[in-house]
Amino acid sequence: MRRSWFLPVVFALACDAGGTAPVAPDPGVLDPGDAWEAGDLALEAAADAPDASETGEVQPGDAERPGEDAGAADPGEGEPDATVPDPGPGDADAGEVEWPPRALPFAFSRPDEGEPLTPGEVEDFTRRVTGLWKRSDYFRWILRTSHGVDPSTGKPDFLNWWNDVLAVKAGDLVTFRQVGGDHNLWIASSKVLAQAIGGYLLTGDWVAGKVVEQYCKGLTATMKGMVYDQNDPLPYLMSRNTMAMDHAFALDEATWHDDGRKKAVEYSSQYYPYENWNTHRFEYKNNPFWGDVWVTNMRSKDDVCHIVRTAAFLPYVVSDAPDEWVREACAETMEYLKGFNRDIVDSGYYIRTKDAEGHAYIIPDQDLGSYVWYVGLDERNECTARLASDLIAYGHRLTGDCGTGTGSLYDTVAVITHYYNYAIIRNYHMAALGNALVYRQDAEALALLEGLAERADSYTHPSPDEPGATHPNWNSDVAEFLVQAASLGLPLTSLEARLVHTHWLQAVEAYEQFPRWDLWDASVPDGEYPANGGFRPPRAPDGVDIESVALFLEYCFSPFRNPTGVSPVDCEVVRDPTRWGT
Repeated sequence: MRRSWFLPVVFALACDAGGTAPVAPDPGVLDPGDAWEAGDLALEAAADAPDASETGEVQPGDAERPGEDAGAADPGEGEPDATVPDPGPGDADAGEVEWPPRALPFAFSRPDEGEPLTPGEVEDFTRRVTGLWKRSDYFRWILRTSHGVDPSTGKPDFLNWWNDVLAVKAGDLVTFRQVGGDHNLWIASSKVLAQAIGGYLLTGDWVAGKVVEQYCKGLTATMKGMVYDQNDPLPYLMSRNTMAMDHAFALDEATWHDDGRKKAVEYSSQYYPYENWNTHRFEYKNNPFWGDVWVTNMRSKDDVCHIVRTAAFLPYVVSDAPDEWVREACAETMEYLKGFNRDIVDSGYYIRTKDAEGHAYIIPDQDLGSYVWYVGLDERNECTARLASDLIAYGHRLTGDCGTGTGSLYDTVAVITHYYNYAIIRNYHMAALGNALVYRQDAEALALLEGLAERADSYTHPSPDEPGATHPNWNSDVAEFLVQAASLGLPLTSLEARLVHTHWLQAVEAYEQFPRWDLWDASVPDGEYPANGGFRPPRAPDGVDIESVALFLEYCFSPFRNPTGVSPVDCEVVRDPTRWGT
């Protein structure tokens, strides 16, 4: 059994590596927002950081102290070109193949298994899912219930999907009041952006395009908020979040194509510093974009794995968006993401952060910002994370060969220590594959796709000792993964398509009953409504999250959708909103 022998092996390897393994904090004292990092610390307790003399990489003991320069190439020196990939040793001739690419560059198939879906089942499923999008006015609902900074302030505007927030209704005004640190808001925000990109490029819908623009700006805001002052030489390091000014405004026709309903945003309850094991919050009084802002530092792998996966779709917005204002917003996001990932690569594969005085440093004594913490145990550990940064930053591989992206010791042990590490591992795998396809690294993409098929097989046919298979969200999380993987070339089997149907319909059935899609409606009484179950429907038992329910827009849009796979939906209906729900 996996639990009976892998951990002793890792302990032995850690002892051989030398040093003392970090001790994980008591998990009972972690707040829910910290859960995504809990598994990383547990893994650290099982495996010591590798010796720099063995790996040749920068190690935590070598990190610069706050205020010191890391010695990395400054990504602020020269603006990264967001629209054209750096030339790399790809398999395609850059002069002959359109960029971004428009199809899967190789043939890839899998043997089918399971009972095939009937045309009637696909039709009914498509009607139910698209009907929910239509009845909820899904992207309009996202615009209304997200917040950031409104353009009426005269400051750079953006939206994010915040989690630690309370909606307070008083008459015709709804105030979105920040009530927590919101350490991992770009997990859900990344999914929203990816499916909005698909919806916008499939349909040309203005509202979906506005979500794309605002969420691109929201991602950029995580980096702009981390700029200390106008002289900061490192503009691309990423915060966990940026909290600006309190303000009230109207969702008017001119800006929002809405009916003038009143909305307010309050961050001020969070205007205080703190220091946790996984993040610090502090004030930057002279930020060049918003003036006085509060930022939360130590951006970690929990969100970045989702962000770099979604990054593979941004070139299509910049190339194909029908509205210039959307192209411009996402082109800037691409520029910032390129700078952010160049800093990761140039810093020895560490996600650097800044302190309260604006000085950059590598997070010491823990792995939440490291892609090389465990390479001394297995050089394949976290290879796909490094490869994803290589590709976004430079357009080709600089790390070791990741092969299929599967089979490393990290993949096996991390998921024992914490369930959420499954999401980190599979999203970095998909990020490496998606960006390899975009940057035409075809041989590496093919190997990674083979590994993704292996991963899908292991998830849909888990062994008796697969630690995650007992988690209540296992099957619905696998269903979400399968749709995301199918967007990157994985041909689904009939068995997998039926699993997707099962867990999407569980969600649709629950979300159809949600009574508060429009908080401003007179039927909704004044009061306080939390994010989970208040102004958003709670996650359906055995169903996908509400922020994932429109992922078929990403799937049907994707140029890498594999024609040999079983499609769970009718993409001709998905691309035509007039047919949604019919």
